[in-house]
Amino acid sequence: MEKRFQKLIVPWDFTPVSENALKYALKIGAFAQQFTIDLIHVVESEGIFSKGKLNEKEATDQLKADAARIKETYGVEVKPVIQEGSIFHAIRGYAFDIEADLVVMGTHGIKGVQKITGSKALKVIAGSNVPFLVVQDEPKKEQIFKNIILPLDFRLDEKERLRWAIIAATEFGSCIHMIIPHVNDVGIRKKINSNLAFAQKHFTTHNIRYEVHSAGKGRSFSDSIIKLAVDIEVDLILIMTTPDLILTDYMFGAQEQYVIANSAKIAVMCINPAMV
Repeated sequence: MEKRFQKLIVPWDFTPVSENALKYALKIGAFAQQFTIDLIHVVESEGIFSKGKLNEKEATDQLKADAARIKETYGVEVKPVIQEGSIFHAIRGYAFDIEADLVVMGTHGIKGVQKITGSKALKVIAGSNVPFLVVQDEPKKEQIFKNIILPLDFRLDEKERLRWAIIAATEFGSCIHMIIPHVNDVGIRKKINSNLAFAQKHFTTHNIRYEVHSAGKGRSFSDSIIKLAVDIEVDLILIMTTPDLILTDYMFGAQEQYVIANSAKIAVMCINPAMV
């Protein structure tokens, strides 16, 4: 299988979480050997997130300075890119235009005004045709993504998430840990088991190591995912975002919003239904 994570984008807001995202991008690039990284900073001209931010000239000067520092510190040349507009559209639009393989984005989690307006990360990801890797901390291990959690449910688009799990596991030499929810409905359980059998067949065909875990009773599926990730020291969770997000999802939280901003600060790769 050809290398899939060579053309990388790191959204850059001059904060430590952006640097954490860059460190992940550098490790991902090391697997591909030949790779590029574009640092993109979005100058937002209006809206609540534009207050107190740098103007275009200030942002350009600082981004160029950071690119020079990165080359000196990490020995890697990055491309500084300034975009003007809404952060919710500019990043995924640029990723589409350059046919990027992956956007590696830092997030501060859900806090402050985002508790009302929803996860900023999720709003940036929604509608993208490029996968996003969302991180909070810097990589804790020398080799990343040795273990990946793949939550499975009854949805038909599980096959698309499975395809990306195979890509990631092949690229990084990972073991896949599938977790299935606890359900009482016989019909839903049958669909979940069908998806599980389909996944097992394809992992076996591609010689990918895997394990199967069941979520316990009395706990939300998102909580079960994070608990498993902590228990077995997983460093990546691969999820499919909710299709057709509406305002109430942003305000009160689609399930993946809490996985993305998890308190254990585990990296999350997001596959969007728009990619299907």
